[in-house]
Amino acid sequence: MITPSGKLSGLGWGFSTTNLILQARQKLPRSRVNEVALLGGLTKKQMALVLGVTERNLYHHHQGELSVPLSERLLLLEKLFQHGLNIFDGHREGFYTWLRTPLAELATPEVGFASPVTEYIPRPIAQMGTKQPPPDLSAAAQARRERLTNYRLIAGGPMLPYPTPLSLLDTVTGCKLVDNVFTRIESGVFS
Repeated sequence: MITPSGKLSGLGWGFSTTNLILQARQKLPRSRVNEVALLGGLTKKQMALVLGVTERNLYHHHQGELSVPLSERLLLLEKLFQHGLNIFDGHREGFYTWLRTPLAELATPEVGFASPVTEYIPRPIAQMGTKQPPPDLSAAAQARRERLTNYRLIAGGPMLPYPTPLSLLDTVTGCKLVDNVFTRIESGVFS
């Protein structure tokens, strides 16, 4: 299990934000977009959607430096992808799959899901803890994929029950929600 890195920012991110503003104000070169896209396994179209610009504008009109806001978003994405890859021990394919997998943890009021209607009832201390070995994460991921496939068959279409991490990266709040999930995984809280 990965232990928290201790590089938490004062702004609540699970990664260091030191010099983020200074770097953004220096304006990044457009070539950095390709590097960050590769880091996150994103296509040109996905990268443009996440950055909130058209693909044509991003790849044809920005041949020199990016604007300060665009530079900041790109730096934020780069740090987020690095944090995610650290959580996945550098396994890019697993990380890329995770970015595209719907997660119940992201179904929050911020993304249009209603708050839970059931009241939280804590378990007695005697029932807490387990003597079982750690869960098999690949088996759990496969079970989740099967549940989603069954859900789509029942619902009759490609509708996803929960948002994917990738679908939220077009906003700073969405990036923060995804980073919160990374921090929970890093701390050993899986559900």
